[in-house]
Amino acid sequence: MYYREANIDEHQCICKQVRSRSVLTVCLLAPVLPLTLLATILSINMMIRKHYDRASFVVSTVLLVMFFIAVAVFIIPLMGGFIKRISYINKHKYFIGDCIVSGRSQRRNPKHNHWFVTVRFPAGNEYEVMTSASVYAMAEMGKPALFLKYDEPGGMKKLPFEVAIQ
Repeated sequence: MYYREANIDEHQCICKQVRSRSVLTVCLLAPVLPLTLLATILSINMMIRKHYDRASFVVSTVLLVMFFIAVAVFIIPLMGGFIKRISYINKHKYFIGDCIVSGRSQRRNPKHNHWFVTVRFPAGNEYEVMTSASVYAMAEMGKPALFLKYDEPGGMKKLPFEVAIQ
């Protein structure tokens, strides 16, 4: 497979289809931590004003702080991958491969759906990539697509491949 750098039009297409989903996810997750901290502080303040007995106050405070730490431990790594994608796209630290949409599929779970687009490269290789619903809707058989590979340092492959439809 041959990877190259994206031109301005392709970069805008990638920003619109790939980066926008990551930005939305970060914007929805970002308020969770400050709101959890605010709820923890207000709860402790309420317990002080209501003059809780010492044992109840200590147990409740420890549980609230542990809850805040658990939320932080869960949310921060979850946001990290999306922030890394946004950063790599903004800095043009990715490569694209030209391909053609050769199929698409949808897998339904009881809680949510997963959308997949299969792309074929000129060499004949095929890859199935999970996408968003909007990219899935644009994917039609034979339509040109961009296969996005992030330029991660040290050859680490922590971020998944992505597809943008031209």
